[in-house]
Amino acid sequence: MPVAGGETKERGDNEENLEETVNEVLDIHPTQLQCGGCSKNISDRYFLKAMDEYWHEDCLSCDLCGCRLGEVGRHLYSKYGRKLCKRDYLRLFGKDGICCACGKRIRAYEMMMRSLDKVFHLDCFKCFTCNKNFCVGDKYVVMENTIFCDNDIPEFRELISDD
Repeated sequence: MPVAGGETKERGDNEENLEETVNEVLDIHPTQLQCGGCSKNISDRYFLKAMDEYWHEDCLSCDLCGCRLGEVGRHLYSKYGRKLCKRDYLRLFGKDGICCACGKRIRAYEMMMRSLDKVFHLDCFKCFTCNKNFCVGDKYVVMENTIFCDNDIPEFRELISDD
């Protein structure tokens, strides 16, 4: 693709795909751009493309809970032709886990902590001895599904200081 000064710039896959999408939209007369949700013509300045259809921003929503999927930070999940938000997708198709600390179920859509092959509720991921909640970067050890901070395991502290 030529740029100022006669240089050539390599085009990445994403740029190429974006250009194809833009060209595809430009080739369609505005009166023929139909919303996949309400089937009305799209004359808005901004619109969305999802599941090979065009959408008004307000029409692209989760089929179950109705939340808007066109908002910044939202993701569209699709299964069996349904439009789903992340929470509903995980609720329907995600895999639940069992908390190693309390033994209760962790729903697929819940936030959790993972340590190697073990999973914990956020509230359960704390030192067994002093109940300290962990922050990013804190050192801890998991022994037989029980979590300890490095202050409560002297042997663990010595092992770390030897490195």
